[in-house]
Amino acid sequence: MKRAIVLAGGGAKGSYQFGFWRAIRELGIDFQIVTGSSVGSLNGALMASGLYESGLEMWSTIKTPDIIETAPSRLSEVIDTEGIAGALKSFLGDLGESAVNVKMDPFPLGGLIAKYLDEKLLRESGIDFGIMCSEYPNMKMHPVTLPEIPYGMLGEYLLASSTVYPSMEPRSIGGKKYVDGGYSDNFPVNLALDMGAEDIIGVNLCASGLEAKYETDYPVRVIRPKFDLGPTMEFVPEIAKRNIALGYNDTMRSFGKLDGTCYTFEKGEGEKMQKDFEKFCVDMLIKCGAVPRSEKDSYHKSLAVKGLSEKRKERLGLMHKNLAVVCAETAAETFFIDPTVIYSAESLGNALLREFTPFEEKDENPMAAVFSAPKPLNYKLGQINGLDSRDIIAYLVSLWLSVAGGETPNRDLRTLCRFIPKEFFASLYISFLKIKGE
Repeated sequence: MKRAIVLAGGGAKGSYQFGFWRAIRELGIDFQIVTGSSVGSLNGALMASGLYESGLEMWSTIKTPDIIETAPSRLSEVIDTEGIAGALKSFLGDLGESAVNVKMDPFPLGGLIAKYLDEKLLRESGIDFGIMCSEYPNMKMHPVTLPEIPYGMLGEYLLASSTVYPSMEPRSIGGKKYVDGGYSDNFPVNLALDMGAEDIIGVNLCASGLEAKYETDYPVRVIRPKFDLGPTMEFVPEIAKRNIALGYNDTMRSFGKLDGTCYTFEKGEGEKMQKDFEKFCVDMLIKCGAVPRSEKDSYHKSLAVKGLSEKRKERLGLMHKNLAVVCAETAAETFFIDPTVIYSAESLGNALLREFTPFEEKDENPMAAVFSAPKPLNYKLGQINGLDSRDIIAYLVSLWLSVAGGETPNRDLRTLCRFIPKEFFASLYISFLKIKGE
């Protein structure tokens, strides 16, 4: 069976793919084919060559001037670049404005390729390697496999696959011009299939660019970042370090070696969190009227939990196993807890309570002010949109603690579970942590 690694393009976001590589090295996952587009082709060449340490050094040290030289584009003197930048934004994302307003020279990138890549080593590795370029000006896909690249020309093709037009000039090779692979297929799964792949693991950076549709009966596992990886063309070692950690965590979760859905927990912690949280959660949902007592055993199918699963894009059928993790992660995102750390239930709980405390101790809570006013419910719900979610959660926690203390549930709770399910369940989890810690 031939296994392929498929690496998408995405500029500086590509550091994430080295976290993926670190993980599959630890897992002992081998591969026989590597394909890539744009930065994925550069990482792919390193991966196919086995140059993990060299690539890690590169990503840990490079800064934007090491990749490109920039200068103001003179295009704006000729045409209205503002309109073009807006049109390109849907395709190029955060790169849209730079693509027409900044002139980029990839000359430094050529030096990096020469420094960190060994073409001879790549050709002798036994790994089949392919990259995606786009023909200019028709932007047709132009896949190229290593045997098709003349010896000594690998660097030119890697630069062609990474040429962001119109900010960079098309790359001329053999009388033809080429630009970034993202203009035709930024995630070259089809190229891997054409090269004989029977099992595919892809790392999609969720960056700008076109992606060709693919159909196959062979297994395809795609790993995608759960958190923003930063600007496409800002190469910063600190951001790269963060992205490498995220890539590692996401990959280990994908293979079931760590727990969590977007944050990462030690193996077994997810089950422990669910066991500890479930009874408290069900009791509170029943008390506030979000779940009828007669449906206590199927609480995970309630409208309240369904609303959370939809907002979080989690499968409803798994919420009976994952609700605690999803609630904890929702709270963690809201309070900007570091997603690169591998947590235990206790360590994440401590981090959450530490960040929550300043909002709990505020003299005046904006959410409390809104809901104590003698205004219609529709008015109050409309005011929520302008509030900080952390203030909303602090207000809801005060209501949950009152309910847990034996007071009659505030009728707002049942209403709010439908309108702000993320804050509703995040506050429920933080309330659980506070009561548990008393």
